[in-house]
Amino acid sequence: MFGELGTLYRINFLSVLELFQASKILNLAKIIILGKCPSCRKLSIFRNLFIIKEECKECFLNYSEYQIGDADNFFVILIVGIFMLSGIIFAELHYKPDIYLLFTFSFPLTVIFSLLITRPIKSFFLYVSYKIKNTQ
Repeated sequence: MFGELGTLYRINFLSVLELFQASKILNLAKIIILGKCPSCRKLSIFRNLFIIKEECKECFLNYSEYQIGDADNFFVILIVGIFMLSGIIFAELHYKPDIYLLFTFSFPLTVIFSLLITRPIKSFFLYVSYKIKNTQ
């Protein structure tokens, strides 16, 4: 009887730990997708569509200390290139569309996909550089 109770307790404890890890991942995803400040998690880090503010008005965290350089642009180009090239190769092998039709759809999709993932990637790199600098 106690063996079953111990197993049941262990299973419940592990499920609580898994929920805690899942909530941390969901919280991190919310911060990155919405572009929230990595310190106070209240205000947006963006001044315009893609330009990062100088500092947070809530917690006065200076974002200019965290130099992310061109890493975000590199990963946007890499991710969009992989997805678009995979889609173009798939369409070419399975449907064999005309080249003008392929260009007609691939160019706008490339621009739209690049615009959609630039903000979360910039936010991710700022969050990572904030965590690295604060753990040192």
